Amino acid sequence: MASLCGLGQTAPNPILSTLKYFREEYEAHIKEKKCPAKVCKDLLTYGIIEEFCKGCGVCLRACPAGAITGQKKKPHKLNSDICIRCGACFDVCKFNAVRKE
Repeated sequence: MASLCGLGQTAPNPILSTLKYFREEYEAHIKEKKCPAKVCKDLLTYGIIEEFCKGCGVCLRACPAGAITGQKKKPHKLNSDICIRCGACFDVCKFNAVRKE
């Protein structure tokens, strides 16, 4: 690296440091299109675990996209084609029935 300013030589240091300590996360994002920290909205997928779903309807009412369907007291379903990955269903579920991957 070359720079007229001494500070310019340190410009890549934050990236080099994160690559040193978080290389696996960078590789997972690039190669697998997954976010191990589960914070990158565009790389997340949500789903409903039927065994845990009580059919209370809280997630259904919280979903702004209408991606969740189901009848009361029966396990609900999440249509991933409609899901906007906002996380509202995950945030409101009291039964840990919504998975985030």
